[in-house]
Amino acid sequence: MKFVCSLLIISVLTSAYLPQLSPGSFWLSGFAALVFPVIFLICLLTWPFWLLWRKHRRYFIYISIAMLLCIRPALNTWALHFSPKENLTKETGSKDFTLMTYNCSSMGLQAYKVNQQLRSAIFRQVTDASPDILCLQEFYTNDKPEMSHNIDTLKLIGRYPYHYFTHDQLFWETWHWGIVLFSRYPIAAASAIPCDSLARGSGRSFLQADLVIHGDTVRVFSVQFTSYMLTRDDLRGRRIFSLGRKMKATFRRRASQAKQLAVLVAASPYPVIVAGDFNDTPASYSYRHAAAGLQDAFLATGLGWGRTLSYLSPTLRIDYLLPDRHFSIKGCRVLKIPQSEHFPVISCLSLKKH
Repeated sequence: MKFVCSLLIISVLTSAYLPQLSPGSFWLSGFAALVFPVIFLICLLTWPFWLLWRKHRRYFIYISIAMLLCIRPALNTWALHFSPKENLTKETGSKDFTLMTYNCSSMGLQAYKVNQQLRSAIFRQVTDASPDILCLQEFYTNDKPEMSHNIDTLKLIGRYPYHYFTHDQLFWETWHWGIVLFSRYPIAAASAIPCDSLARGSGRSFLQADLVIHGDTVRVFSVQFTSYMLTRDDLRGRRIFSLGRKMKATFRRRASQAKQLAVLVAASPYPVIVAGDFNDTPASYSYRHAAAGLQDAFLATGLGWGRTLSYLSPTLRIDYLLPDRHFSIKGCRVLKIPQSEHFPVISCLSLKKH
């Protein structure tokens, strides 16, 4: 039991504090962030046992101190509002608006064939949620009339007169991938800022858009940090070293993207909202840098994990909606779409009065 307690203390402290180091120079920090939620939860669940182990009560004190030292990454991981604010209704006459971010996984395109059931579910969710601003990462559209012209369809069903698409990749002249923003508010300016020339499909650039919302200009960043792009072969035992190399390279690229985004946010002359898929947990180096000085809409209003990835682990909240301190967060909700790899995050926001 002494050994188990010592192992837990070392593990939880390591997984909490290693992500302080950049994965670009110390790649183990990337792995540490992935396991922190599980290790901290094990410590929490076994905490009563250490209290009742009268023979060595000092181990209860040791593990309690270790958990207190990890409180910051823990509070970034779990939302603790026991009456979560999920109301997204805009008050009449107010300057409230809603924004939804969603990694739409190529709008249901799988092996170059469209999963019509998933595509229809995405359209239904957009219609039901009816966000004023819609940010989609890993977006796919096709110019051929007989194919999926998703931009035109979303503009129609969402009643979006304005949009901007980064066009990160083009195949066969009509197949487009990238990040897209749809808006019911005018887009004063927009651009695609290069961030990763090696990314596939989406995430080669950050989408930056200045929107005029109720007379105020707001800068929105829609981003997708580099994905592991793992295959089934990578997850097999004999490919473990290849898997490790791929993950290490990804950690470094994400760290660089997080730093770049933080510089862009700091340089903005307008109030900022960051929305997107970080492909990393709240205990990570990437989240800590990219979210520095920003509010986390789910943490501000929600309860629990806020899981946004539908597989692998319930601990994976990797999609975020991060307004800066100029905004009030009225409510936030993680929506569930059947068959979808990711879940959308939607929030009702309002600019604070000057």
